[in-house]
Amino acid sequence: MAETTRTASTPPTSTSDGYCSWHQRIAENVKRIQLSEAGSGGKVHYACIHCIRIYSLTPYPNQ
Repeated sequence: MAETTRTASTPPTSTSDGYCSWHQRIAENVKRIQLSEAGSGGKVHYACIHCIRIYSLTPYPNQ
């Protein structure tokens, strides 16, 4: 897998970087996930695109 590098003149392309609640690390392209009330404990959870696919998660629709 090829790695890309960023230089000072190249801004990051993703503006939705954040913490993935499933693999518990910072990731690119995280999305807010819909959870049942009983399982969420009232918390907001985010997942990266890879965890969304692996765990068949349902992101909130874009508003």
